[in-house]
Amino acid sequence: MNNVKIYLHNLLLIMITTDLQYFGTISFIKNLIKQDKVYFDNNQPFTKMSFKNRMVIASAQGPLHLTIPIVGGRDQKTCISEIQIDYSTKWNEHHLKSIITNYKRAPFFEYYEMELNEIYSQQTVLLADFLLNINLWVKSKMKGNWELSLQNNNEQLNRFYDPYLPKNYFEIINPVMYQQVFEDKTGFLPNLCILDMLFCCGGKQANYLITTL
Repeated sequence: MNNVKIYLHNLLLIMITTDLQYFGTISFIKNLIKQDKVYFDNNQPFTKMSFKNRMVIASAQGPLHLTIPIVGGRDQKTCISEIQIDYSTKWNEHHLKSIITNYKRAPFFEYYEMELNEIYSQQTVLLADFLLNINLWVKSKMKGNWELSLQNNNEQLNRFYDPYLPKNYFEIINPVMYQQVFEDKTGFLPNLCILDMLFCCGGKQANYLITTL
């Protein structure tokens, strides 16, 4: 009887497989938060001009793109599980400085600053490992219940292809609205990375906005 219950429970689980993102966009996290289980496919080839190694934050001049450099350059088609991060340019220090500079006055930034310092001080070798750790951190701050793991086999699951890329993320229809740090200068910037919403709203309110709007 217990085996039957477990089987039926597994049938009802909402599961997807999708690509890893660097502090994913708000629309991306909104899709993850609806799931019971999320498998990040690390067998897919790396693709340039994607959110696999890029995020967009707010600045006083408008959207600011931050990119993680990778060993071998961005034009390679290597499986993402084998992609290594290039630390020769000290990108991690630059990204952290950019985040602090632009969000130090955000209402909830101080609650996350110490942990972000720890994240960017750890020179993780593989991009997939770094991105999984980031997504686990986002899940905890968003008070999420979905289970995250890397997909290392050929199991066929419903695949979610995020339609938003660094070239069109801002074209989202009906974006989740909230007060941003530079809104008086730049206007509202839609569908930035989830850090923007966490810093401006806090995890509890961010969860509410994403799940109800």
